[in-house]
Amino acid sequence: METTKRNQVVYSYGWYIRKYIRDARLKGAVPVVVSPVPRDRWKDGKVERNDNSYGKWAKEAAEMEGAFFIDVNKLVADKYDAMGHDEVTKLFMADHTHTKYQGALLNASIIMEGVRSLSQLGLNKYVK
Repeated sequence: METTKRNQVVYSYGWYIRKYIRDARLKGAVPVVVSPVPRDRWKDGKVERNDNSYGKWAKEAAEMEGAFFIDVNKLVADKYDAMGHDEVTKLFMADHTHTKYQGALLNASIIMEGVRSLSQLGLNKYVK
């Protein structure tokens, strides 16, 4: 790997989310922040949430910028808990991060439920 010997400023996750929100608005978009989907990691019979890290930071960024927020981490994790470890693991590839097609469909349907729950979001009139 070649080094450039130049300094590069790296910001926090929250800073980048807030920047994305502002940039989206500048282009006329209505930003909707979505927390990360949980991974196939379990503790005490429950899938691990990221509500003290990326999920929390996504929510805080949305609140700071007055953007819509969907807590996909909670919604999907609750669904995974109800399904149980063995069924959820079947939705993932060999790693604990990437879902197979059926897992992606499940996550997408849950995101759409989150979109529908945002009554003030104009996108809802286009969602079946």
